[in-house]
Amino acid sequence: MTQFEIAQQQVKEKQLQAPKVMTEGKQIDYFGYQLAVHHFNLKLMAKGMACRGIKFTDIKKYYGLKGKSAADCLGQFEEIFNNYKQNLNN
Repeated sequence: MTQFEIAQQQVKEKQLQAPKVMTEGKQIDYFGYQLAVHHFNLKLMAKGMACRGIKFTDIKKYYGLKGKSAADCLGQFEEIFNNYKQNLNN
């Protein structure tokens, strides 16, 4: 299991409390927010830009991505992101 999957499982089992994320006065899903931010960062990294505060290797390790560059891993990440959105809607 990846660190992302472990964190989700721990929140479900109430072993870990996810931070609250608010937008427009409403609470939104923390993991969905996290995925959206990392997706944005990874797309920038795939274009050759650096992101302040996070490294490609951190994202790669957290989600269990395989590849040498952000461009190599972007497709894998988008698959994880889309699967999460599908499971959230079901």
